[in-house]
Amino acid sequence: MKNFYRLVLSSLFLTPFLYSQHDAEDEALFKSEAAKHRLLYSYLAERTVAREDIDVTYYRLNICIAEQKGFLRGDVVTRAIVCDSALTEVGFDLVNALTVDSVYVDGTKTTFLSAAKTITITLPKSYSVGDTMTTHVYYKGYPPYTGLGSYSDATASDLTRWVYTLSEPYGARDWWPCIDHPTDKADSIDIWITCDQNLIGVSNGKLIETVLNGDGTKTYKWQHRYPIASYLVSVTIGNFSSFSDWYKYSPTDSLEIVNYVLPNIGSTSPSYRTNAALTVKMMEIFSAMFGQYPFIKEKYGHAQFGWSGGMEHQTLTSLGSNAFTEGTIAHELVHQWFGDMITCRTWPDLWLNEGFAQYFEAVYRERMYGSSAYWSRMSGRLSSAKTAVGTLYVQDTANVNNLFAGSRVYNKGAAVLHMLRHVLGDSLFFASIYAYANDPKLRYATASTADFQFWCEQISGRDLDWFFNQWVFGEKYPKYTYSYSIDSTAGGYLAHVRIKQITGTTNPSFFTMPIDVKFAATGWDTTVTLLNNAADQTFTIPLSRRATSMVLDPNEWILRDATFSPAGVDFVSAPYTFELRQNYPNPFNPTTTIPFTLDKSGFVSLRVYDVLGREVATLVNEEKNAGEYTVQWNASDVPAGVYMYRLQIGSVTQSRKMILVK
Repeated sequence: MKNFYRLVLSSLFLTPFLYSQHDAEDEALFKSEAAKHRLLYSYLAERTVAREDIDVTYYRLNICIAEQKGFLRGDVVTRAIVCDSALTEVGFDLVNALTVDSVYVDGTKTTFLSAAKTITITLPKSYSVGDTMTTHVYYKGYPPYTGLGSYSDATASDLTRWVYTLSEPYGARDWWPCIDHPTDKADSIDIWITCDQNLIGVSNGKLIETVLNGDGTKTYKWQHRYPIASYLVSVTIGNFSSFSDWYKYSPTDSLEIVNYVLPNIGSTSPSYRTNAALTVKMMEIFSAMFGQYPFIKEKYGHAQFGWSGGMEHQTLTSLGSNAFTEGTIAHELVHQWFGDMITCRTWPDLWLNEGFAQYFEAVYRERMYGSSAYWSRMSGRLSSAKTAVGTLYVQDTANVNNLFAGSRVYNKGAAVLHMLRHVLGDSLFFASIYAYANDPKLRYATASTADFQFWCEQISGRDLDWFFNQWVFGEKYPKYTYSYSIDSTAGGYLAHVRIKQITGTTNPSFFTMPIDVKFAATGWDTTVTLLNNAADQTFTIPLSRRATSMVLDPNEWILRDATFSPAGVDFVSAPYTFELRQNYPNPFNPTTTIPFTLDKSGFVSLRVYDVLGREVATLVNEEKNAGEYTVQWNASDVPAGVYMYRLQIGSVTQSRKMILVK
């Protein structure tokens, strides 16, 4: 099913992590995923001919793995809609290690040409746009296996045959002919697996029939009636036993969560049964957060395979013998929404798969065990993200170490979502995630970073170019140095805060971020949010008490380093050149007066913002001489609420709040 994409780019403003050690479970996940993709990624530059000429709607994959070890015999029926009336041939991805015996198009035998990783089929007749075309390819051979291949015909510890596949990103062609690219999802697929009758063959979707063939083999017929990318199709065969849990999603309906494991699973994952049972609670949490499990009419489950990590095969995640852990199970389940239902449109946007799975695994722990579990989980991910090299949007996808770097695509992706959550606030953040997951143009299709940004902007009402440009398409992170001093005034105290940052890059030269600043004294504390949008910036904040300490970003909502300058007030070298006083009357309706004093001349701006950080009025924006000033604001055209007014000269700012009542 081809997707015709919406290009959406909008145009800034707006309004703790602890880490002691890298999480061992994360490290195992990253290493296994990098290894399993390394050889497969050599296929990245390969493209099938006539990719835009057809739109695949259906596959029927019929494979027999019952002959000598390593040998596969199969035939694949492909149904597609013709998109080009000049079509004379059609191409599929298939390695030439597999021999094509014959090809039929709409029942007519035809000629074909095999190349290194493709097969090109000559069409026996002409077609019009919108016609349906059915091809049938018969093939056989030994799928290539190099120790880290996409098709493995192994021997389990009980000496039985154990076959499993892992095709991400472009390894499906190693074992079946298809269009091996995530953008062209088939609407549905049938997978028929013939194997030794003492083994069990499992795949995507629902098992609709099991046939005992009378020759020592058995055929398992699986049916999947949801759109699926070729790399998410899987086959696993083994001497499995199974156990099930049930997710009750309505008073009268339940979804089976079935697990296929080998006899020795308990020796490598002693808690496998307990952890697998947690999938039910995970399903409840994620369905409430993202919308109902996207393949609710079929199943979910896990099948044991030979890798040490996991792979989010659609409706049936593959897990290694030591990967039946709570974190890996949650990570792979998130992928059913972000990765399977909504697949990254191109591999540079892989963070939409992996960053989401990494982040919402931490959110699962927050919902399950409380906020301390979230912070504990995320602390390691922030620390790891600081070591990321390059932009989150992976520009150099030719190197698999870039694409599947744990610190970059996984943990910086998670860090970006963590920061976005604080920028938007919980309500708007989770509403944005839900809207993105339920966009009918994206569900069971593909998405880009622009699609995700679109929904964050739609829900929040904010322009978020500044956020995505610096955190997704920029690199590194800010390193802050800060200090403060306190002055007494007739009405209380003024804190003068200076924040400097370096980034070590020109992309961006500085990070614009809302930063929480916490002031404290004995028995008292207050937190204010400052919009830091310059590399060297000074703020003036009125306080009711004399603060004896100040902490920048106390809850670590920002991917950053922060160092307090012991130079104290000497560090705050910017002169104090004005005083912004409280407006009167306050509360007001609809007019109020804002007084301020300038100690010297300079270019002055006085602006009003709403609680979402959006500018609603510019009251002064010009050169002013030293002196006392009053400015009136008529708020008859804005709704009642709390507003902030901010006076700025150069990099020095001072802000106050006022209340409009109507």
